[in-house]
Amino acid sequence: LTGSLPYKLKIVKLDTISPTLGKEFTKAILLAGFASIMVVSLLIFIRYRKIKASLALLFTSFSELIIILGVASFINWNLDLPSIAGILATIGTGVDSQIVILDEARKGKTISLKERIKRALFIILSAYATALASLIPLYWAGAGLFKGFAITTIIGITAGVFISRPAFAEMIKRIEEH
Repeated sequence: LTGSLPYKLKIVKLDTISPTLGKEFTKAILLAGFASIMVVSLLIFIRYRKIKASLALLFTSFSELIIILGVASFINWNLDLPSIAGILATIGTGVDSQIVILDEARKGKTISLKERIKRALFIILSAYATALASLIPLYWAGAGLFKGFAITTIIGITAGVFISRPAFAEMIKRIEEH
């Protein structure tokens, strides 16, 4: 019961990407990430009709990106394409969590705003635990490619749950109270 698969892995093919092509992939992925954040922010504005909430979502997403890159730099993690994909996945789950907070904050007024935000953060913490439980085996089993995705996603969702989600919830609480 070591947790390993009862099969031998056989590497069939290894591909390399030229630095020029890799640089273009990186630019394309970063551009796609930026464009997706902008489109999501626009959709949030259209849905909620609050520029402050849209700007808070955008600010929180960029802050999360900076945190991920800062931690990766601190631990000397070289970002490869799977790592950048992990960052994009993290931003996606972050936006999803922020929408949960926005929706909970707007729900009926029978429960206090503080209690609704508390419920949203519980939902987010549950989703975090599930994601972490699925990423840890991927990190340990990861033969290079999966490891980069797993580590940046773990860094991102952890920073999100413990830093940027509570900060976003506080921003929304202040926006909703005014």
